[in-house]
Amino acid sequence: MRTLLLLLLCANLITTSDAFSQITQAAATKAVNIVTKKLKADRSCKTELGKLVKVNAVLGYGSPKENVIAVRFECSFNKPGVKSGQDRGIMRGQVKASVAEDTGKVVSCSVFRDLGWGRTWDMKI
Repeated sequence: MRTLLLLLLCANLITTSDAFSQITQAAATKAVNIVTKKLKADRSCKTELGKLVKVNAVLGYGSPKENVIAVRFECSFNKPGVKSGQDRGIMRGQVKASVAEDTGKVVSCSVFRDLGWGRTWDMKI
């Protein structure tokens, strides 16, 4: 009886977790594009991190909750220097974001500077 109950519980966990993890690459790319557009438009992001130059790599994607797409990607930011035409250089940051699958709105977004060894910037939603 215990074995049967355990098997039923395990089967239920497998089917529910499989339902949440089925995100296509196209949906993940769309979510990355939504987040990068939001980062480029955010004034505090430009002040704190600099101008988002490009997305370097998509590190992973999935669905931890129902109707939520979670993405993690690496991108480059360029912060201007004191004089015009002078740049401080490129800073690479790792972005962790969640996007609502049905509405396309950004639910949460954090940028980890220096691949997690520096400070973290959180977007105000």
